[in-house]
Amino acid sequence: MRFPRHDRRFIFLVIGSGLLISIIVLAAYGASRISAGRAVDSVSITNSSVSFAASSTFSHSTSNADYDSTSSSSIVVSQDTSDNSGSQNFRPEPRTGVIVPIFTENTESQLSEVEEVIQTKLAYQSVPIIAVINPSGGPGTYSPSIFSEIQNMQAANVTVLGYVPTNWGTRNISSVEADISTYHEWYRVNGTYLDQMPNWEYDGPQGQWYYPGPDGTYIPSYFSALTHYAKSLGETFVFGNSGADVPHNFIGTVSTIGIFENGFEPPFFGFPSLAGNDSWHTSQSKSNFAFFSYRISSLNPYYVATASDYVAYMFLTNDSSTDSYTVLPPYFDQLARILASEVSINIGSDILNDPQISAGFAITVTQPDGTSNWGYAPFTFETLAGSDVTITAESFVGYVFSHWSNGSTNPTISVNATQSMNLISYYNPSFT
Repeated sequence: MRFPRHDRRFIFLVIGSGLLISIIVLAAYGASRISAGRAVDSVSITNSSVSFAASSTFSHSTSNADYDSTSSSSIVVSQDTSDNSGSQNFRPEPRTGVIVPIFTENTESQLSEVEEVIQTKLAYQSVPIIAVINPSGGPGTYSPSIFSEIQNMQAANVTVLGYVPTNWGTRNISSVEADISTYHEWYRVNGTYLDQMPNWEYDGPQGQWYYPGPDGTYIPSYFSALTHYAKSLGETFVFGNSGADVPHNFIGTVSTIGIFENGFEPPFFGFPSLAGNDSWHTSQSKSNFAFFSYRISSLNPYYVATASDYVAYMFLTNDSSTDSYTVLPPYFDQLARILASEVSINIGSDILNDPQISAGFAITVTQPDGTSNWGYAPFTFETLAGSDVTITAESFVGYVFSHWSNGSTNPTISVNATQSMNLISYYNPSFT
C-alpha cells in the first residue's frame, strides 16, 4: 500500500488479532468424487464442549456440490466426544480480523473514524484491532493530538503500529530504523508497519529489482534485520505489506505479510490467490498472511468466513476512488460482526488398525450459500455460528471410508455448527 507524501494526515487501521499435513503416498488418487444422490446425515452439535481455534486450510472454491441435500437422516449429538488423537496435529490459530485504512484531510473527520473503530473494538472484543498511524509518509513532526489518539486506542486494547516506507527494500536501513525509533520515542507505539515489501529475493549491487543474486541485497535479511531492531525496542508486532505473493523464505521475516491488494476479492486458489501459488500457504500458519480488496460493493459473509481460513487480517471496502482507503466502508460493523461470530470446524482423518499412519484424506465442505471447498485433513474451516454446512469424506484407491467420529457411517453429513467442533473421518484399507 503506497501513501503519497504530503501534509494530509491519515491513519491506517488494521483490525484483526499446524496445519501439519500428513501426506500418504499412494499409488494413485483414483477414487472418484463422492457421487451425487447420496443421503446426507444431519448432525446438530447442541452442547459441544470441545473448542478448537481456526487453522490454515487447503480449500478450493467450486460452484457444484457433490451431494444431494433432499434426502437426509438425522443424528443429533448433544456433546462432541470426538477422538482428539494426537496424530491429527490440529494447529490453533488466532481469530481473523480486518484491515481498515483511514485517509482524511482534517482532524475532526479522522477522530470520527478513530472513535468508530474504538467503539467497534469494544462491541466485538474477540476481534483484535491493530491501528497503523501515518502522519506524513512516516512519522513527520510530533503531534500531541496523534499521541492522544494513540493513547485512546491503546486504552481500548487496540494495538498501534507506525507506518514506515522501505522503497521496495532499497531505502537505507539506518533511515528505516530511525523512523521506527522516532515512532517509538514520540508515541510509544506497539509495533511497525513496513510498507513496500518486494516480492523478489534480491536487489542487485546497483539496486536492480528482480535480480537473480546471489550478490546485492538479500531482501528477506533486510526485513529480518528491521524486525529484530523493532523488537529490540520492545515492539511486539511488525507488518510487511507487499501487495503480492512473496517467496517462501519471506515467512518469519515479519509478523504478517500483505500478499494481495487489488480492486476485487482474491480467489482461494490459482494465481494470485489466498492459498498462494501451488497452494504453498496451506502449509503455513494463516497468521503470516493478510489481504486488501477495494471496489467491493457488498459483503458475502461466507466468502469472509472461508477467506478467514487463509489470512489473519483482511480489508474490504466499497471505495473505488484513486485513494481507495479514505473512509470506513458502510459495512464496517458487519465485517467485524461476521469475524466475531465465526466458529471453527476441525476435520481429521485416520486409518483404522494402523496407528502408525496419520492419514491426510480429502474432505469437501459446502457453505450454506453453496460455495464448496476441499482440502486434506487435518483441515479446519470457518463458518458462521448456527450455519448448516455439508461435509463429505472422500475415499482413495486402497482405502475406503468407514465412519465419522460422531457415529455416522455416511461419508456425507450435514452439520449445524453452533460452536467450534472437531470431527475425524475413519478409513479401512481396501485391497480390491
